[in-house]
Amino acid sequence: MFTPNEFQVQLFAEIFGSTKGKSKITQDLMGVLGCSRASLYRKRTGSTPLTADELVKLANHFSLSIDALRTNTEENAQVVVCTTMPPIKQYSDIDFYLENTRKNLELAIQQPEAQLYFTAKELPLYRYVDQPTLSAFRYYLWVMENLRRHQRFDPSEIPSELIQKGAELTKLSQGIKTTEFWTASAFDNLLGQISYTEASGRISKRILAQLKEELLNVVDTLERNILNEKSNAGAPYQMVLCHYLTLSDGALIEIGPNYSEVLFSYGSINYMKSTNPNLVNAFKHGLRYHKLEGQTLGSLDRDIVETFTEPIRAKINAL
Repeated sequence: MFTPNEFQVQLFAEIFGSTKGKSKITQDLMGVLGCSRASLYRKRTGSTPLTADELVKLANHFSLSIDALRTNTEENAQVVVCTTMPPIKQYSDIDFYLENTRKNLELAIQQPEAQLYFTAKELPLYRYVDQPTLSAFRYYLWVMENLRRHQRFDPSEIPSELIQKGAELTKLSQGIKTTEFWTASAFDNLLGQISYTEASGRISKRILAQLKEELLNVVDTLERNILNEKSNAGAPYQMVLCHYLTLSDGALIEIGPNYSEVLFSYGSINYMKSTNPNLVNAFKHGLRYHKLEGQTLGSLDRDIVETFTEPIRAKINAL
């Protein structure tokens, strides 16, 4: 049987095997885990179990896919491990974020039976990062959140390669069968961010007009996808409109009949990814509940779709 202790030994073997200079790695590990050399030895040998927080710290620091090390998920199902994204502090971190998100989608799209389930408590990132001013605003907010300083929003100051990668991410997302679980308030947080930034004098009237135009484009595309029951690229699409969502912002990607990944947010930016059966099945259970409680919309529900989209358009025009 594959035990948690054996997993720990394998994890540290991977860390030491992928990096040169064992003395430096030991010092790094002691710093990351905040422990003594003797305590680190006990963790390396598996006699002292790692906590979930320590696993997250190791994944972040050494850029490890911890899930990939778990060779027997059924017998080891009680060991909850995740791959995490590093915190976003500068534009290079956003580049890393976009690249990893793209890789997740590329892995799924290669499988003909793959499907994406997304809980849209907020407007899904891939639905608007093809809009240049909106994507620039999102990247601006991420960096400003960490710098803690007031700086005017100027789309021209955002690296152009990030704008291009955002557009590519949106295009890629249209190639996979998707079911999105929405609430009527999904646009509200982004609208509030734009409204506050404009009121604080950090958005010009000209740029505000561009943001409003692009937001209306996003609503038009969403409405078209719902009524056609297809993405812009022709992949099957379905929206489930819910009164509320008990699940956090997150996604479930079914890559094949025996392989699924769940991604769920923590903090305000990052997400965790896991193939752990307990997490995957819990997320599936929540999605099934919301599909029963919500209303699945399609080509015959034009009046309900308009009831959903028209208030959003009114909020955008009121900015």
